[in-house]
Amino acid sequence: MLEFIKTLDWQTIVWSIIAIFEVIVRLTPTEKDNSILNKIIWALEKLIPNKSKGKKGFTIFSKK
Repeated sequence: MLEFIKTLDWQTIVWSIIAIFEVIVRLTPTEKDNSILNKIIWALEKLIPNKSKGKKGFTIFSKK
């Protein structure tokens, strides 16, 4: 397990943690925590380059 974690790059780890937080935040009834998470995701999308071609943002966080 530790070797698997060592093979991951820091971007994958950050987005995995954000995905876990997104599930938790979306389950809560308040909108304040949703807006805070959206701001964090927006900032991270600006700092970490997009991995997919032709799409803006990561597919897990895309707005419908």
